[in-house]
Amino acid sequence: MSEPREPKKLIKPANWEEFLKEFSGRNKNRRARLDVFRSSGKTEEEAQELRLEEVVLRRNGEREDVEIIRVDRTEGDAEKSKETVTNVRGVAVQYDVDGSEDALEITDDQNTLIMMRMESKVDGAS
Repeated sequence: MSEPREPKKLIKPANWEEFLKEFSGRNKNRRARLDVFRSSGKTEEEAQELRLEEVVLRRNGEREDVEIIRVDRTEGDAEKSKETVTNVRGVAVQYDVDGSEDALEITDDQNTLIMMRMESKVDGAS
């Protein structure tokens, strides 16, 4: 028997900008790790979590890109890391058992899924 999946909500494209702005405000400074699932079956997982700073929708003509800005606070300097997902085709959010946001899913035009897993508010692990 498989594990039950947490609820997931697809965000309508017309709501991406406002949703990402509000998501950033609710989750600023939470530890976050990126996992990339390519349509070829290849998976890339980050080893280190960074603190979420902001997730922003950028419009470039007909194209919509999402910038994920996180901060590494392990050293004295808070070094920013910026990842950009280009040609976004889908945005979804997964919720934890307490209703908090557990993961942000962004899909691009190559059917690559970029999942930002957040530090759990339930058990402190991500």
